This record gives sequence, C-alpha cells and structure tokens, in this order.
Amino acid sequence: MVKKVESTVLKKSSKKESLKPTRDELLTVGLGCLNFNLKRASRAIAQYFDHVLDPVGLTSARFNILMTLGTTEGMELAPMADLLVLDRTTLLRNLEPLETLGYIKDIPSENKRARKVALTEKGWDALRLAYPVWKVAHDHVVQNLGVPEWKSIIKGLRTISKKRIFENS
Repeated sequence: MVKKVESTVLKKSSKKESLKPTRDELLTVGLGCLNFNLKRASRAIAQYFDHVLDPVGLTSARFNILMTLGTTEGMELAPMADLLVLDRTTLLRNLEPLETLGYIKDIPSENKRARKVALTEKGWDALRLAYPVWKVAHDHVVQNLGVPEWKSIIKGLRTISKKRIFENS
C-alpha cells in the first residue's frame, strides 16, 4: 500500500511542481497533524513523569509496567505488549532492569510456550514507594489541564489506543 502511494506521489510530483507544499501549508499540517502533536505531547508527559519518578529509581515506562502487573496475578508477555502497545523487543528491554532489580519474576503459565511475569515483594515495595509520587504528579497534571479537558483527552486516547480506527486504512 505504501509503495503504491509513494509511486503515485512520485509520478504526480514529477509532472507537476505545483504539488510541492508551501512552508505555510506545512506549518498548517504540522499544527493539525494528530501524529505530530501526540508524539510531542507523549514525549513531554514522559519527560515530566521520568523526572518525577527518578528519585524512586523508576522511569515512567517501568512504572507503567509495574502498575500493569500490579493489577494482575501475573501476565503473559504477548497480552502485556498488546495492552501497552509495545513491540516485544521494547517490552523485553524494559523488563530486563526490573528483573535485575528483583521487581519481577517469571511464574508458570498455562501456556507452556508463553512467558509470564509477576511482581515480587520487592516489586510491590517499589510500586508502593512510587505510587504516591506518581499520584501527586498525576493530580498536578489533571489540575493544570482541568478535569473536563483531562477526561476528554483520556477518552480520545483510549479510543486511539484500541487501534480499531485504523483497520480500514
């Protein structure tokens, strides 16, 4: 699909130089582009929470994994990667330090071919230490956005992360 679009664009652009966007058009696209703005916002939020969680020895990504595992008795990696919208390599890269610190451990899975991990007591201790720090930071963000705006953003992000909106592309 992408190659077909690239081919079509290249054929048209070689025929008509007028297809070249102006700087003003590109600025308008950038300001209205969902991908551009979500990436910027995501990086800003991640940097904020990384900074806040640094004193307790966690990154926002690792906190999210601990928090996710804290809602379960353990999770297989494939459903966890799907829930966190991470590829398996990125998930494994984030699990490694948590394992090294003794925060997570492998547990038996009903599916013999799937790896399943759960929080250890040390992981629960880290989560208990990090949670109040995260809560203060989270409440600060919600307060500064305003509750109605925060609820609207969360609703939209949940819709997007389900990926169902991209299936017909």
